[in-house]
Amino acid sequence: MKSSGYKDWASFEQVGSDTFRYDTRVYLDPIGAPSQQDVCIGAVVGKNPGSARPLYASKSGLQPIDLGGDKLIPNVRSIVRKAYVLAAKTPPANAYIQILNLFYLCNPDLEMAIKRIKIHSTAKVCPSETNIFPWIWYVWGSHSDDLSLFKGRFATLMSNTHFFVNTASGLVVHSRATEDSSARHTQGLSHDLIVPALRRIV
Repeated sequence: MKSSGYKDWASFEQVGSDTFRYDTRVYLDPIGAPSQQDVCIGAVVGKNPGSARPLYASKSGLQPIDLGGDKLIPNVRSIVRKAYVLAAKTPPANAYIQILNLFYLCNPDLEMAIKRIKIHSTAKVCPSETNIFPWIWYVWGSHSDDLSLFKGRFATLMSNTHFFVNTASGLVVHSRATEDSSARHTQGLSHDLIVPALRRIV
């Protein structure tokens, strides 16, 4: 029997008029509250948090997320769940995927987000970037000079398994994405392409 609760959790910080989202966790099943016993099964590196906001604006620490139309989070969960089913494996209890971002300012308008993040030149990055992950999937989209400025620090992300879908070829590339890599976003991505590859990884 699944526990009651929420599937998506993060911590939020307000800096001036901008909201930053950190330690975003996409759980495969609802949980009552995050704990140190929860198991990170992998990480996804995206551009920036979009429309998702805190469910309780005045609460600190990890709290449930109001997705607000965000498609990446539920899409990632669906793909990973399908990979476990295809692999005939049961994920650990309280399993979650860590969402990392090129920068952590929340704004669904990427062009505006890039303009706003330039104002926050000393904005911190997510502490979870220093963790060791079972696998890392890059989904930061096509090459962009503006976004490439943020990609260099991901050259040191720790995992033995890195992969992404090359936007031009549509093929899964089993290596770390670089500043020049065009790593297909999950929006519109065929699950039939990525699920078999992820099945072999999980």
